[in-house]
Amino acid sequence: MAQAVIAYDDVVDALYGKIKADLIALVHRDVQNGERAFDLLQIAKYYERIGDHAVNIAEWVIFSITGHHKDRPIL
Repeated sequence: MAQAVIAYDDVVDALYGKIKADLIALVHRDVQNGERAFDLLQIAKYYERIGDHAVNIAEWVIFSITGHHKDRPIL
């Protein structure tokens, strides 16, 4: 399961990039949506950061089981 969390991080990062691009396009079409778009972008960024933290936790789980961190033995 920890490996799956790490693998899905790229999916979450790509989704954040798409949301960001879509919100920028929305603001270009109608400046009145700027504040709302900013709020939504912040929420998307928070989810992306949650994904990053999940990866860190998954890496520590793998380390606690195998003694390897990012394919490198420690100790």
